[in-house]
Amino acid sequence: MRIERLSESGTGSGDGAGDQPDWYPDEPAAAEGDRILRWQAVPDGEPGEGRGEGRDDGPVGTAWLRLYQDEGRRHLARYQAAVRPDAVGQGIGTALLDQVRAAALTEGRGILLTRAGLGSEADGFLAGAGFTVGAETQRLLLRVADCDQDALRATVRSGSEGYHLVRWQGVAPADLIGSYAAARGTLNDTPTEGTDSGGAHWDEDRVRAVASEAEQRGDALLTVAALGLDGLGEEVVAGFSEVAVPRDTTRARQSDTAVLKEHRGRGLGLWVKAAMLQWLLGAHPEVEGVGTVCLAGNQHMIEINQALGFRPDGGDRYYRLALTEV
Repeated sequence: MRIERLSESGTGSGDGAGDQPDWYPDEPAAAEGDRILRWQAVPDGEPGEGRGEGRDDGPVGTAWLRLYQDEGRRHLARYQAAVRPDAVGQGIGTALLDQVRAAALTEGRGILLTRAGLGSEADGFLAGAGFTVGAETQRLLLRVADCDQDALRATVRSGSEGYHLVRWQGVAPADLIGSYAAARGTLNDTPTEGTDSGGAHWDEDRVRAVASEAEQRGDALLTVAALGLDGLGEEVVAGFSEVAVPRDTTRARQSDTAVLKEHRGRGLGLWVKAAMLQWLLGAHPEVEGVGTVCLAGNQHMIEINQALGFRPDGGDRYYRLALTEV
């Protein structure tokens, strides 16, 4: 068995996504400017890069390394790896991790992040490889067939005094993009407990870049925002909810939902999520389910999702490894 380095790509480029076996790790989410390094483990004697081209077996393991480029996260890298089920226990995961760790060190990264399904083989592997636990998350799924749409409409109609809703697809409107970028920045106030979601710098350019990458992938990026007045009487984005609808799939992905600190306690989180779901289900009848992820300790957001019909769908454990030269 040998480890091969594949061609480098950027997130959102589509490189490496393709038509992959079910056991491959999820592709990294898009973010402007991030670099993605990739490796695959191939049995000795097999051809090189091509992922199954000209052979029946193909790779027996694969990994990617995401090198964050935005301010606040340049000391971080994130990796995901997977080993073909019939090849587990042959040291492939360790060999891939060795390559990933060396590359992260070469790129000047101090912390390596990853995650694994609770109770999975990867969960046990990471604990034994020196990683420390950073957080647990809960996955939730809303099955459209089970959604109480009458209750959904009632929640949207109930509103929140002093606020009104707007929505858009793709990039935020010119008159709201600055306020929306500031609202996205409030996610940095949320405890991340060892995940890679904190510390990202949000400005108008980043908002445009994320929307552009979604469009390039063929995703429909939907945003609902609640507008209200700030302390100076200026109208601002007080809260928002964002959903991505990937091309050629029946499952949408809840991205982020957040409410500015000074506007919390008014039910805006539930309101914008309900309005988002109402819009999503009407505009995309092909969607059969909506998935989301919450920190296991974020009971408030979990309860909001459950009130809208989301139900538990497994969980993940985040890990981190401090990188040091040996």
